[in-house]
Amino acid sequence: IMSSLAQEESRSISENVTWGQRKRFADGKVSMPYKQFLGYEKGEDGAPVVNEEEAAIVRLIYRLFLEGKTPAGICRYLESQGTPTPSGKQKWSQTTVDSILSNEKYKGDALLQKKFTVDFLMKKMKVNEGEVPQYYVENSHEAIIAPEEFEAVQDEMSRRKELGRAY
Repeated sequence: IMSSLAQEESRSISENVTWGQRKRFADGKVSMPYKQFLGYEKGEDGAPVVNEEEAAIVRLIYRLFLEGKTPAGICRYLESQGTPTPSGKQKWSQTTVDSILSNEKYKGDALLQKKFTVDFLMKKMKVNEGEVPQYYVENSHEAIIAPEEFEAVQDEMSRRKELGRAY
């Protein structure tokens, strides 16, 4: 009986937290994982503020990609320069570079609720494929990359994907 009461309490708290997060999303309030997010830090009011030292790395990644480098080539270049990853490591991964190149937050917008928790007990996360509403907030914070440059990178990524290894 006690464990079922505890489980029900856990479910209730989880639902309340989920409701609060979805309300914040609906209101357009953006939050970021600042420790793992290159280019931004938490401002005094809680809003994202550009960290110029890290933003220079983000701009370099975008420039190198548009100049024709692959994500693997960008990783090798950053490692040769001794540039640390967003988490402070020396070894860059292609998925990190791909994530930076495809994240709309760098152009000042935010897509909220990309993932959601399926089960409150297991805390299993799932990519949102329309099961719950997503919110797109334009100009939610200062951009590091111009929207035109961001779109050029997205177009180039699509072009390279179509051409395969021969681009």
